[in-house]
Amino acid sequence: MLFSARTDADPSACTYVSDLLRREAKINLDRDADIPDAVSVNRVLNFIKHLWSETGEELDVNVFYRHRTLDALGLAISNHEDLSVSPKIIELRGGEGSAPLLLFAGGASCFLEMQQLIKEIRFPGPILGVALTAFNRDRHQPARVEDEVQSTLKALQAAGIEGPYRLLGYSFGGVFALELARALRAQGQKIAFLGMLDTPLGEQEWPLMTWGSFMWQRWRRAHTRKKNLRKTDPQPRRQTSAQGSRPMIERREFFAKKLKPLSFRYADPHTAYYPELAPQWMGDYPPLYDAAARQLLRMKGVYRPSRYDGELTFYRSMQGSPVDCDPKTIWGRFLTHADWVDVAGNHQSMIVGRNAGTLARELSARLAR
Repeated sequence: MLFSARTDADPSACTYVSDLLRREAKINLDRDADIPDAVSVNRVLNFIKHLWSETGEELDVNVFYRHRTLDALGLAISNHEDLSVSPKIIELRGGEGSAPLLLFAGGASCFLEMQQLIKEIRFPGPILGVALTAFNRDRHQPARVEDEVQSTLKALQAAGIEGPYRLLGYSFGGVFALELARALRAQGQKIAFLGMLDTPLGEQEWPLMTWGSFMWQRWRRAHTRKKNLRKTDPQPRRQTSAQGSRPMIERREFFAKKLKPLSFRYADPHTAYYPELAPQWMGDYPPLYDAAARQLLRMKGVYRPSRYDGELTFYRSMQGSPVDCDPKTIWGRFLTHADWVDVAGNHQSMIVGRNAGTLARELSARLAR
């Protein structure tokens, strides 16, 4: 429980968390302000990381959808609620009726990243987030996409959520939306809408020529950046050898990291260091977020797509991603009835700012059909 080790610490714990969130948010946050609307995802993640480093307590990344104000969060702390665990189904936005839009986030299932898009979608029903299940599996038998689908089916049944279903997934969350739609259709359920937002596939699924061309372009960009950096900072920098700093390191791991990012395509998702080879890996995460990120990257590494013959809309960012190739070159042969829609921005900016408004209007029109 949050701050359970402190004696008679409820008031001080609430004050500490409120003050820390205000500092990390870099704004004067009122006690009744709606935190998801007021604070950026990066500020919230910094707050969670800071809280964990100072107290050893880690909050769930979606805690502010359950406790949306400082007053609500303070009450939850006073009531000794466990704020480190997320429910499977999270209400992201209320609405009328019982037919929700089910949303899968990208990354380690942090819906705050999509908050502006969530707010601007014109949809009368509620918008519900489907959080990633923490399977806590051994790396030798990692959780798979089908495990997440089965977990979601059980949660939908327990919550009494029935079809026709509307599903939307951002980034790799699009895979969960797709495979859930496949499973629901196999049960005879109707899919009223299926949308995938710039969903990538693991490099192991890229055609070899596509992968080779992408790696070449990536190397050229990196080489140009290094040349420009040397012009502005000509002093040579010493690099510490990873082998020297860890003399007992496994040779295979050493060479895999040395040849990163070329080695990632051929790395075994069951190895301990596999997630750290991913171009998306940043490291230095709090424990729960670290476990979720590792689980997701292994899921992506072992996932093998298959043909889907249902209707869906695939929203592709026009500027793409620096770490993923054009999704149409990979998904085209699997999504035989996809309606491809190009949207402004890159993989990250397509769901924020003006781009989020444009995308929301397009989504709203299709959801209304």
